[in-house]
Amino acid sequence: MAQTSGAAEVYYQPNNASINTVTNRTITANYGSSKNIYSTNSGAHVFSNDEISQAIDNLSAHAKQKEYELASLTSKLSYEKRQQARASVPSSSSAPALAASRASSVALSSSSGWCARYVRKALQYAGYDFTPNPSAYQYATRGTLANAGFSKISNDSAPQVGDVVVFDRTSKHPHGHIQIFDGSHWISDFRQNGLSPYSGVYNYTTWRDTRYVDDASDRGIYLAMADK
Repeated sequence: MAQTSGAAEVYYQPNNASINTVTNRTITANYGSSKNIYSTNSGAHVFSNDEISQAIDNLSAHAKQKEYELASLTSKLSYEKRQQARASVPSSSSAPALAASRASSVALSSSSGWCARYVRKALQYAGYDFTPNPSAYQYATRGTLANAGFSKISNDSAPQVGDVVVFDRTSKHPHGHIQIFDGSHWISDFRQNGLSPYSGVYNYTTWRDTRYVDDASDRGIYLAMADK
């Protein structure tokens, strides 16, 4: 309810002894007189200051209840996101985790230009079997990662331990680039500061071994693995 002066206007009708008292439909801060009267030709509706105060209190209590419900929902969503993040981490003994750990342990402080060699060795250390490629981009274009058990996923997916990203080749970078995620950093032959080792914008694809934790991992669902 907004505030007005609360003053009333009185009109006398010559042929009728009744008096229509009209007030603004809003209320003063201190409610003016002891009663606010809304009248029509069919009769008057009277609301006391106590009744108005009670209505305001009820609205305030309702608003607070909605605030509590919103805070509870926000807390629940935050908890579920934390659970999902934990669910998307493969076992430390799984092939993706072993490859990522190996890459991280031998990473250099800066690029040596041998990203394909470093990532290839990390994948082979974890047990992935494939024929090495001379260029990084070929691990995607020749089907090497796909044949080794990786599936191409959306670039918008939250990174998971063991995910591999392959950048396309360009005139500036004819061999492309390959890297693996260790849970905190993207690792190629060195520990990168971010997803891309380049300053510009380049096309890339993201690969994940979904035999361990598939794209449903963001819902906390693990896949069963058959022993080989």
